Amino acid sequence: MYSIYSYKYKSSMFSIFRLIGILNYMITFTYEEQHSVSDALMQLFTILTILRGDGGCPWDREQTPKDVALNLIEESYEFLDAKEDADVIEELGDVLLNALMLLEMHQEEGKSDGVAALNAVCQKLIRRHPHVFSTITVNDSSEVLDVWNTIKVKVEGKRDADDDFFSRIPSSMGPLESANKIQKKIEKVGFDWPAFDGVVEKVQEELGEVVEAMESGNVDETEMEIGDLLFSVVNLSRYLGIDPSFALHRSNEKMKRRFNALYALSQERSVPLGKEHIEEMEALWQEVKGHEREGRQEQ
Repeated sequence: MYSIYSYKYKSSMFSIFRLIGILNYMITFTYEEQHSVSDALMQLFTILTILRGDGGCPWDREQTPKDVALNLIEESYEFLDAKEDADVIEELGDVLLNALMLLEMHQEEGKSDGVAALNAVCQKLIRRHPHVFSTITVNDSSEVLDVWNTIKVKVEGKRDADDDFFSRIPSSMGPLESANKIQKKIEKVGFDWPAFDGVVEKVQEELGEVVEAMESGNVDETEMEIGDLLFSVVNLSRYLGIDPSFALHRSNEKMKRRFNALYALSQERSVPLGKEHIEEMEALWQEVKGHEREGRQEQ
């Protein structure tokens, strides 16, 4: 499709690539700063078609829709983590990159899947927002969701299978997200705890059953009880309006941050890591947590 590959800012890297045989020829493309969303999106889409096309990038050409979809999930978490404006801009760009890469994959070989997908989502948004694009009146976001769900079922025919109440939950969804979806579907038909206390008591009950199973020595039963405990914790998160996946993501990041700080201190003070030095490690851990508390108080 293209015969030469170049950027406005050229470097000696291209001659290096040519020497080691990574690139045999170049494709002409000049980056230009755009000033509208439509033009900027079109430029990004053009770059992606080059990368996926003949003479483009071998790695990009090897990617599958599954690969890119998983990358999109990861980049979405990185966007949620972004703190500084520059980070937000970069991570939002990465989210858009992966979304448009999926679009490009469905456009290849003359297919029109991408255009059809864009047309379909536009039609769906208009259809499901009759309070905006038609004459229906709603008073709050709760009524908006009622209208949305009614249209999904009665107009679009998107209803659960007769023999499976959860048939519309994707089987490829991760266990944590799936548990949350299951509980939200059950909640919609009124099968839910009447008060917060019951949810907490259920978590405590499941933890007790885990301990009992461990003490019995039954590994299979312990595994099942651990699952029940996790399910009840997800339910607690759902009851509080907190996304369990992102909550766990934040805890993962906190653990990495704290242990990296502990690791730095251990190297600085020549404290070996290992079970035989658990007391020294615990002291470092408490010191790291103390520094964090002091930092929050100063903010």
